[in-house]
Amino acid sequence: MADTAWLWVYFTLLAALMQALRTAAQKHLSRDMSAMGATYTRYLYGLPWVLFYLWFHQGGWSDVSGLSRHAWAWILFGGVTQIMGTWALIKVFAWRNFAVGSTFSKTEALQTAVIGALLLGLPLPLAGWVAVLIGVVGIVLLVLPQHARQWRAWVTPVTALGLFCGFCFAVSALAVYQSSQLTGLTPLRSAALVLAVMVCLQMFIVTCWLILREADTFRKVIRYWRWGTFVGLCSALGSIGWFTAMSLQNPALVRTLGQVEFLFSLILTWCLFGERIRRNEWLGIGLILLSVLVLLIYV
Repeated sequence: MADTAWLWVYFTLLAALMQALRTAAQKHLSRDMSAMGATYTRYLYGLPWVLFYLWFHQGGWSDVSGLSRHAWAWILFGGVTQIMGTWALIKVFAWRNFAVGSTFSKTEALQTAVIGALLLGLPLPLAGWVAVLIGVVGIVLLVLPQHARQWRAWVTPVTALGLFCGFCFAVSALAVYQSSQLTGLTPLRSAALVLAVMVCLQMFIVTCWLILREADTFRKVIRYWRWGTFVGLCSALGSIGWFTAMSLQNPALVRTLGQVEFLFSLILTWCLFGERIRRNEWLGIGLILLSVLVLLIYV
């Protein structure tokens, strides 16, 4: 495999690591502000870095004005579904049995593969499907709640909410891929352009929401500017990784490899809190690593 063919792998690993760090920092912020406020912090403090990345690739207003209506539609669709997915995930965590819903939200990679193949003509080779399925099983085992052995734990409204969350993130990933293909630019410049436009749209949407529903949140966002700066930088680097990788490769494969984010998160948890590793977590880790090996060797 040529060096350029490995670019999507490098960007995906960067995205997974940065997302794990961003999530840890956002959990700290969520103690003192709403979930939507923590989300707004990501956009507000991440936007300057995103715009700088676009400028670095010599992108600007000429690229934005050159976007077709179809590209704008896909970018807007991707931005809105990402916000909806974030909302659904927040609602999942508000339920008492959130672990089951969270487990179903991790089917994102599988849903991306199925939707991409059926609706957008993005078929995967057999090895790709095997990697996706192994990775999903590994994630499920990794986050599997102990009480899930009872079938009643799975037949709840939060299960549907978890699936909806995974669906939204899957559709958003495919929208990024589609919009990137419609810009007519090189993959790196296209990813920078789509990311900058989408973050601007998302920031506008969330700003309107906060003005109407949580106006006091703005003061908290400014008060915690140090944490916000860190979250924004991690978010920008993570998004650069995701968007670039999905401009270069089938989003289903990117999301499958990106599941190593959970390994990074576990490592952070173990190092910071010294938590013990359960048997099902060891098995889940092994399956995720196996899916990555299948992905890199055979696809």
